Amino acid sequence: MGNSYYQAYIGTNSVRGSRGIYCVRIDAETFEPELIAAEQAYNSGSVALDQKGKFLYAASEGMTFEGYADGGVSAYEIGMDGTLKKLGGQRTYGQRTCCVAVDEKGENVYACNFYKGTFSAFPVADKGGLYPAKYVIKPPAETGWKALHCVAPIGDGYIGVISLAECALVIYRAKDGERITSYTFPGNPFPRYFETAGSHIYAMMQMPDDIYVFEERLNRDGSIRLVQKISVMDQTYQGMAATSTLRATPDGRLLLAANRPSDSITVFERRQDGRLERKHITRLPGRGPRDFHISGDGRIVVAALQHSDEISVHEIDYEKGSLTQRGKKLSIPSPAAVAISGRIKME
Repeated sequence: MGNSYYQAYIGTNSVRGSRGIYCVRIDAETFEPELIAAEQAYNSGSVALDQKGKFLYAASEGMTFEGYADGGVSAYEIGMDGTLKKLGGQRTYGQRTCCVAVDEKGENVYACNFYKGTFSAFPVADKGGLYPAKYVIKPPAETGWKALHCVAPIGDGYIGVISLAECALVIYRAKDGERITSYTFPGNPFPRYFETAGSHIYAMMQMPDDIYVFEERLNRDGSIRLVQKISVMDQTYQGMAATSTLRATPDGRLLLAANRPSDSITVFERRQDGRLERKHITRLPGRGPRDFHISGDGRIVVAALQHSDEISVHEIDYEKGSLTQRGKKLSIPSPAAVAISGRIKME
């Protein structure tokens, strides 16, 4: 191990001998991953680090949590050696909790549910634990299939969700959960995930593999404006689409999107006007990229290859807009979620 490293946390599905959330150290020079520890957890299909890298928040994607007929979200303190200490958790007032996010200031954690279609906001305590939900937002009563797929902060004062119930991106005010605006995706696609970069929002469909690019004007007039639609795969691709995750690099130059049937990540360049240009499609060295994440310094990508039970490490080439595999793959049962730090110097 060199004199600096990255710390990654891999959430897993509770199958094939999984032990929970895996703590992985990645050498910053050789890119070799090393398993440090595993923290017992149930179906941790989404994990999120706070901005300072002191706390980790993880979904419990089940039907019960600590005696309640709900899913849940758990908080962990990160030790000096990268291991996790559980601080407790809170019920999410829905089931199959599928996504967690923490705001930039580390003051609130958000969680959404695939069953019941609710999302909740949890204030963060001084030592990283979670207080009970300050509000729980339910989908409109008239919707049939009540389900959410993604929740994340937008700017400093808003929260967005991907709603399968409404087939829409829906945006709320963060402080009180008041609904601000929404965009319904035409043609009844299967929406999956969204990411923000600069003054733009990128919403990705699972099927078909379209990304909708919106100019965000919430502080101006409470609106968003569609400026582009582009597919994850290029016109030569003839296979299935079943996308999973998209992430922007910390500097906002690139946007990356994964498609599971093709076992690939597409790299887009973000233009000054927020529109995307497809640069390269990288075939991954395993099957089923359920999630991936970009290190805090924007240098590497860690991919969770769920169907081949392993993770892989890739270096980003910003000039070519491509990814290059580095180091060896590391075996982890059913990896489903990734969170990764910036570069850490050895003490």
